[in-house]
Amino acid sequence: MSAAWRRLLLLNKAVLFAVVLATVLSFASPYFFTRPNTLALLEQSVVMAIVALGYTLILAMGEIDLSLGGIIALAGFVMAKLMAEAGLPYELAIPAGLAMGALCGGLNATLVSTFDLPPFIVTLATGALFTGVLYIISNLVPISDLPADFIAIGQARWAGVPLPVVIVVPIVIGFYLLASQSVFGQHVIAQGGNPEAVRVAGINIRLLRLKVYALAGACYGVGAVLLTARSASAQIAAGSDLLLVVITAVVIGGTPLLGGKANMVGTVFGCLIIGMINNGLNLLGMNANYQIVMQGLLILFALLVDVQSAKILLGLDRRRLQRLRREGRL
Repeated sequence: MSAAWRRLLLLNKAVLFAVVLATVLSFASPYFFTRPNTLALLEQSVVMAIVALGYTLILAMGEIDLSLGGIIALAGFVMAKLMAEAGLPYELAIPAGLAMGALCGGLNATLVSTFDLPPFIVTLATGALFTGVLYIISNLVPISDLPADFIAIGQARWAGVPLPVVIVVPIVIGFYLLASQSVFGQHVIAQGGNPEAVRVAGINIRLLRLKVYALAGACYGVGAVLLTARSASAQIAAGSDLLLVVITAVVIGGTPLLGGKANMVGTVFGCLIIGMINNGLNLLGMNANYQIVMQGLLILFALLVDVQSAKILLGLDRRRLQRLRREGRL
């Protein structure tokens, strides 16, 4: 295989993995490639994808956010409380939920920047803080008396396609353009790859971090809207199981844990891979506990593939530079 093909496959390994997995599952179960199952798979992957798009920016910057679950649950509950108890129209409650997510993300960024603390420690603490606040204001009682128009956002269909699947398309395009075509995206990736160069260039790292965490928090808020609407209730544990799968999906998609790259399309395919594994194991009748084991194994596999592919790409770059030097083109 030529170096160009190897590079193409390594840079799009999530797409390749998704195609291989879909092929295997289609042979393993006759129900996998049916229209109802495909739509269900896409619908189940939407929330993960939207949250993962925001999380990709955080990982690309070389940082991490462990408060994801707490923010989603808190944003969803605040939004539901405004509708069910304060009588606020859902058109106003949804922006309030998004703002709550962005504020929580902004708080994380502010604490990291102001006190120069590791994001790991800060978000671990704020995750507990957000969850504690949720427990206090909810008294551990979910809210289910929500407007029908709001519930339709998570359950309605447009031309036979679940509305959440339609909603995610422009969001994916927007994040792809943001990461690959904007100055903001270049600064985020540069901060993850070479933070000293970003500092020397005079880029305001505090403001950059604030924007990234707030944007990711807003994505968590969108995820909270769809989760709450789909289940027709605000649950205390909403989003608590997303952290592991979101990190897995982003890393599988080609955004390294140490930052310096952002692959939004890969993130979407990473989410589809996670969704296909869960969906396929359900179709094959595998116990839910084994699915958790599979997720853990998948994370290890993703890390190994990420490290090995980075080494191979580095080797390909070196050989290409050596060849160009020999040919006198450098």
